[in-house]
Amino acid sequence: MADNILESVKERIRREMNTIADDLALGGCMSAESADMIGIKYARNAGVIEGLARAERAILDVLEETTEQEKLDT
Repeated sequence: MADNILESVKERIRREMNTIADDLALGGCMSAESADMIGIKYARNAGVIEGLARAERAILDVLEETTEQEKLDT
């Protein structure tokens, strides 16, 4: 059951990362009023993507460790 929960969280993280990355790629930051605000918005979104990627990596590591432990237990 924990694996299913982690998989669901991982999928949500991936969807959110893709949404933000798509927004960046399509110029979503360009809607800001000034160059400073464009830079701030871009940096903020890049930071969110980095944080989500780190969370996804942690989940992948836990899932891998769990799988390896289950192999050793059998």
